[in-house]
Amino acid sequence: MVRFDRIILPGGEGRIEIKVNIKGKTGLIQKSIGIYNNDVSNNPETLTVKAIIKDSINVSSKSLSFRGEEGTVLTKSIDIIAQEDKPLSIKPGNFSLQDKMTYRIEETEKGKVFKIVFTNLPQPAGRMRGSLKLMTNYDDKPEITITLTGNFTEKTKDNEK
Repeated sequence: MVRFDRIILPGGEGRIEIKVNIKGKTGLIQKSIGIYNNDVSNNPETLTVKAIIKDSINVSSKSLSFRGEEGTVLTKSIDIIAQEDKPLSIKPGNFSLQDKMTYRIEETEKGKVFKIVFTNLPQPAGRMRGSLKLMTNYDDKPEITITLTGNFTEKTKDNEK
């Protein structure tokens, strides 16, 4: 949204108000507006607003992939770090792969750093896909979804001599 003074006297000053909705956005954002006038000796100007929006919760990876031969057991983890001074709490939500893997939530720094450790159960050859939803106490990020995929191939047979 942009609001501005419609009439500015020659040599005067005006006010431009820009509101940018940053809900759900992180990282670098950039918004530009054109400023036009009726002075033929001045070209239109561009006003650019740049900001770096920090996420209130940093998740080291939003997805994990498990790959190996059938029967292989792999363990992988992600880190979740609170970026605010407010203590973070994480509770398990929906987990769609309970028959294919396990997970545990480790609080490595109270209210600040969590490690989510996933271990697949021995799998037959084939693919899997699912997710874990974690619930947080942060209003701007009440849910974190971690996507989990796997691809397990048939065991290779050693050549007999």
